[in-house]
Amino acid sequence: MPETYVNVYDQIGEREDLINLVTSISPEETVTMSRLGRANAKSFKHDWLTQALAAADSANAIIDGASATFASSDYTARVSVTNYTQILRRVFSSSYSQEAIVQAGVSSEFANQRELKTKEVKRDANSALINQTSASGTSAVARRVNGVLAAITTNTRDGGGKALEQILYNDLLQSIWDQGGHPNVTYCGGFQKRVISNWTPQGGQRWTDAEGRKIINTIDTYSSDFGMQTILLERNQPAAQISLLEEKYWRIAWLRPLFYEELSKVGEQHRGSVVMELTLEYLAENSSGKITALATQ
Repeated sequence: MPETYVNVYDQIGEREDLINLVTSISPEETVTMSRLGRANAKSFKHDWLTQALAAADSANAIIDGASATFASSDYTARVSVTNYTQILRRVFSSSYSQEAIVQAGVSSEFANQRELKTKEVKRDANSALINQTSASGTSAVARRVNGVLAAITTNTRDGGGKALEQILYNDLLQSIWDQGGHPNVTYCGGFQKRVISNWTPQGGQRWTDAEGRKIINTIDTYSSDFGMQTILLERNQPAAQISLLEEKYWRIAWLRPLFYEELSKVGEQHRGSVVMELTLEYLAENSSGKITALATQ
């Protein structure tokens, strides 16, 4: 006859074994937003001017004592460039009862949601600064910023669905150099970063010690005929595109830096939002370039 005893499957009242910790590995980095310079915007429509020099003329020679003559070609007009501010917002709320409940991992649901939404709106802004296309907006349509990829129009290359190769990359660098640019950073997603890391002279791996116990198979900087390029991983960069930026000509102009606002009470709810308004300055888009339509597998 089996013994009768109290066991964990029959007894009632055992406490929940829930640790006081919440784990998340969701990416939080905002590489582009963190690296670009800062400026101030004073209106939702943000403008700046560009100026170009006339082409060098080796035939510029005049007769001794000749009088000066003038032509329309002697003057190079400035060009006005416009971008629009984009308002980004994330809202959050918590019931008063939820705030009163003892919770694992957080002391306040409302405060925790505020922290999460702050991180999320920063990621939204980072993606917009790369991928968004311009819209001036109306009372019924939101304004949108012109991001890096849409802003670059002068120096572009189509990858034709093929793998990214050094010859195409260097061809773009030369095109930028011909315009007067000196890009210093290449932004790419994970797949294109791996492609670039395979650009070794012999197509092989690199050893760091005589025993060969450590292998480095990555390229973080690329020394080209047109300058040193830092290769950066950017999660919001489209998989089939890379961008080469001369970063000193790219700035984030803030109309309203990130701020928290408590919203009006509705029923038994505590409500809030985090908001920012910004635009992108590309003071000389022809200092940079992009390659599109690259293979991603």
